[in-house]
Amino acid sequence: MNSVFTETELQQYYDLLDESLTPYDCGKLCSPSNGGEPFCCSVENAVPMLYREEFRYLQRRSDLWARWKPKTARDKKQKKEDESPILIFCECKGVAHCERPNRSVGCRTFPLEPFLDAEGNILGLIFMREFTNKCPLMGRLKDIKQSAIDKQYEFWKLMLAKKSDELDLYISTSKGWRISAAKRGVKLPLLIPTQLKKT
Repeated sequence: MNSVFTETELQQYYDLLDESLTPYDCGKLCSPSNGGEPFCCSVENAVPMLYREEFRYLQRRSDLWARWKPKTARDKKQKKEDESPILIFCECKGVAHCERPNRSVGCRTFPLEPFLDAEGNILGLIFMREFTNKCPLMGRLKDIKQSAIDKQYEFWKLMLAKKSDELDLYISTSKGWRISAAKRGVKLPLLIPTQLKKT
């Protein structure tokens, strides 16, 4: 069984993930071609998933977040298939009303996720596959701050130790990355935490 996060743990995660990925506002890279909104701040592009206890925690702090209401048949299908007892789709009021202290875990880690070996050890961070061709940071990996990589690494170590379903998910997605890279004969674009860099 997966343990639920306490408010103390959630705040610890938020504190770890409070640093921006780049020295500049990366939303300005993609917003001109997305109606003035950063790609990741539009539910038309990516609907945030929040842990149920996280949603309750944020609701007690702010009115920024609400349950996502699907509008199309495709949206309704996605909600039915992908929501779970652990994760739910939510949406915020939008970038114009963003409250940085009340951003979700998903907002703070986007567009990165952990890359694991078959035993579940974190080897680095990698872009979420579905956004590799959509987020302009994919072509600017050197702009991502090492300090932000290090803090995300610390977060994922804590979170994956707590959530066994997430651990299984990322072991599976990482395997898919390795297979894909081997077939294409390319090197995976990993972001390596300082702690794992060879000295």
